[in-house]
Amino acid sequence: MKELNNINIRPGVTILSVLKHLNYKPYYALAEFIDNSIDSFLKNEKELKEIEGNEFKLRVDIEFDTNNKRITIKDNAAGIHSNDFQRAFRTAELPPDNTRLSEFGMGMKSAACWFTNKWQAKSKSINEKEERTVSFDISKIVEDKIEELEIKSKNVNPNSHYTVITLFDIEEKMPVRRGLGKVKRHLASIYRDFFRRNLLDLYINGEKLSYKTPKILNTPYYDNPNGEKILWKQEVEFDFGDDHKGGQLKASGFIAIMETMSIKDSGFALFRRGRVIEGSADNDEGFRPPALSGSLGSHRYKRLFGELHLEGFSVSHTKDGFQWDDNMEAFLEILKEELEGDNSIPILKQADRYRVRESAKNYKKVSQKVVDNTTEKIQETLREDIKEIESKPINNEEPEPLVNLSKSYFKKFPINISNIDYMVHIELSYDETIDELIQVGDHLIKEKDDNYKNIGVRLSLIHPFMIEFAGDDHKVIEPILRLAVALGLSEIMAKKSGAPISEVRNNLNELLNGSLSKQ
Repeated sequence: MKELNNINIRPGVTILSVLKHLNYKPYYALAEFIDNSIDSFLKNEKELKEIEGNEFKLRVDIEFDTNNKRITIKDNAAGIHSNDFQRAFRTAELPPDNTRLSEFGMGMKSAACWFTNKWQAKSKSINEKEERTVSFDISKIVEDKIEELEIKSKNVNPNSHYTVITLFDIEEKMPVRRGLGKVKRHLASIYRDFFRRNLLDLYINGEKLSYKTPKILNTPYYDNPNGEKILWKQEVEFDFGDDHKGGQLKASGFIAIMETMSIKDSGFALFRRGRVIEGSADNDEGFRPPALSGSLGSHRYKRLFGELHLEGFSVSHTKDGFQWDDNMEAFLEILKEELEGDNSIPILKQADRYRVRESAKNYKKVSQKVVDNTTEKIQETLREDIKEIESKPINNEEPEPLVNLSKSYFKKFPINISNIDYMVHIELSYDETIDELIQVGDHLIKEKDDNYKNIGVRLSLIHPFMIEFAGDDHKVIEPILRLAVALGLSEIMAKKSGAPISEVRNNLNELLNGSLSKQ
């Protein structure tokens, strides 16, 4: 074996200085090191098990040392062999076998340089005697146009095998607190398939990561609640075109409905070579095409999830997205056909229409949180509000007709109440001249119809209450508008009949038991 004293890092020395500007996120950058570890393990699995036994498993440890501004990534894979050492540290030199996770010859270099200018790689390969260490100082390399780096070698236990990457002087890119939690969630999600196949143990700061698949809904079809239970999981497998090498584009996996709605866990994870590429975790990363997931905030959006393994696709060199070219539309179209075909359970309809009452435990938890929070926030100031209202004289005058509002939208529809024809006008306003949250009365109506008794209900979108709690979220605005309509109709019905004030509440409850509570 030829002795290694120096490593040539040509070509592309100057490229190293721009790698810190790549569009990485910390978890995708860290995934590059894990990919290399998995690749090394899979390529040398037989030899590793001959040394360690058949129960041997890959272990990767990532340590975040915030005090010393250092990240360390250590594995027990096969190490970097002397024949690969020169290539491993040259920029964009493809590995001889790039059919697994080490693909572009860029991962370790680009991820390390993204985190910091100073980093070190130490590795001991199986069947070799020497541990080799090479250190990078990108600023110095670029400034002095260094094209060769010294390799420091020493003899160690010949049966040992490992690689240790150390990243120094990390400032703003060090994951801490919530950022560290996000790194854990994403990496657990990205490598879930390797966990399930018992190939990888991944630790962060000594904590072993795991991935828990959401529990799948097991209940009758929404339209037949007394029917047999169905496990709402649909397996899929299909081809949808040719790749650029003349092979087939393929997809396989499952689509399912979660037992409990969760925006965090919904959406689809898209795999390639056993690793999640898109849809790894959290609200901002899920793959949720509207054609499948429905509109933002819908029941389908919050319940539908799945895992799909894709073959024949290329990915970005940072492995955070597929290069779809013109195939996205075909993929989604065929996938939807699979889910709506004769051999499929009606999973999309169930995701749209299924409703469930939360458990008593959940209701208790939510009730306590909401009541406690509301009481704490309003109990003092509400007393003052009531005193101020009671000090004002009662106004028995009919309200003046209002001028037409340009900043509003309204719609009207006829309805018969107690054999009387009414025309109901519902309006959302964003006009600064309106002070009240809810206004009720026929004085709101722009064009009165003499053939009907007129009812008007207006909700102001720029009232402080709406600004604080609703904003422009239609999923919040709509239920508040429905409450306003129920209140307005109840008030007018009680007023017209001369019923006591308690009848307003009775009417309100009755109205909200009907169509106003349905989508």
